[in-house]
Amino acid sequence: MLIPLLLTGLAVADDPLHQPGASADAYRPAAKPRPGARNGRRKGKKESWKQRFYARPMLAGSTFTTPDGETSTALGIGGEGGVRYWEVNKPFPRLRGRTRATVEYMMSVGTTGMGIKAGSFLGPAWKNFALESGLDLSWDRYEWGDVRMDPTIGAGIPVIASAGVKGLSVYAGLQPSWVNNEARVVDWSETDEFGFGHEFSTFVGGAVGIDDMSLSVGYSRRVTVFGIQQGYGVSANIRG
Repeated sequence: MLIPLLLTGLAVADDPLHQPGASADAYRPAAKPRPGARNGRRKGKKESWKQRFYARPMLAGSTFTTPDGETSTALGIGGEGGVRYWEVNKPFPRLRGRTRATVEYMMSVGTTGMGIKAGSFLGPAWKNFALESGLDLSWDRYEWGDVRMDPTIGAGIPVIASAGVKGLSVYAGLQPSWVNNEARVVDWSETDEFGFGHEFSTFVGGAVGIDDMSLSVGYSRRVTVFGIQQGYGVSANIRG
């Protein structure tokens, strides 16, 4: 279940404060209307929201460590697509958000799995800082050698803070998750790890953008009932 976590960390949080082409306008001061300007709208009418479709392929590596210290590794591939939307022509803070879906497949010797996620996220953004949260629904199934994570439906609530300047950003966040499979629920009284919910994740990363392209890298750490999962990922925007 690490690859969905990693992709979620990237998908939810890697949107730079000045995402190329998508959110740069969201961080410019509200422009004064030019006298007589119409731009296809009624005179004096200001645009309040903008939106843009985006798509990106993803590549990830991950490790899974059991309480006994046994470690497995795997590679994952996947993709994400969705729509970003952000407020314009108003003072800070301005709202920005996204609705997106991800599909991923994990493959390695003795390790298989697949995950699907869909969610929407929204939050306030200032000139060089932003907060974001929402609801992320998921379905997944994974096997790490002898460790079997049976199929389950889940819901997570990520909370992410990001900061940056045009073309460069960093982010950090956390995400408690709840699943409908009792066998995958962490008993926090039986572990020294910090967390709440049925599973608990933390993640950090950054992104750099050039023109209409951007490259994101991220690290994630997830506490599960079966052990600790860590992920390392790279994603590149095709558009948006």
